[in-house]
Amino acid sequence: MLNLLIRIGCVLSWTTVCLLPKKSLKRYLPVTVLAGLFTVTNVLIGTHYHFWEETGISRKRMWNHLALVLGPFAVGNLWIFHLSYGRFGLYLLINLLNNLQYGFGIIPLLERANYLKYVKFTGLHHLILTMFESLLLYGYQTFLDKPYSVFTKMTKKKAFKI
Repeated sequence: MLNLLIRIGCVLSWTTVCLLPKKSLKRYLPVTVLAGLFTVTNVLIGTHYHFWEETGISRKRMWNHLALVLGPFAVGNLWIFHLSYGRFGLYLLINLLNNLQYGFGIIPLLERANYLKYVKFTGLHHLILTMFESLLLYGYQTFLDKPYSVFTKMTKKKAFKI
């Protein structure tokens, strides 16, 4: 039943993208793809090193992860960048609240429902990892918006002068 609800949430989350301006969708789609790659990499590493335990057969677990990565995580990333990009403090605050909600609110609910269980990983580990990723994503988006100005600022420093 929980798997069905997660998959329905995946589909429903994409309906909110209709409210997002086309310009924002095009602008923030690359950083959303990178966020998805980060998340899939974390899942693969965490599963290999037994950071958590999951129920179900491996094919079912794969679909559950894809439903989360391609659904609420991707859409949430689009909305967070649309609402806060350019205001770094607001971006960090929104990400902090989102990651606190997930690490200390949603994960314990999933543990009680026997969906997954953190073994060598805690809510604090989740918070640290996702906040670090959010900083990398913000830097990546900044680079995508102004690739030449970032490089120019770096090369104008005296350390790079020949």
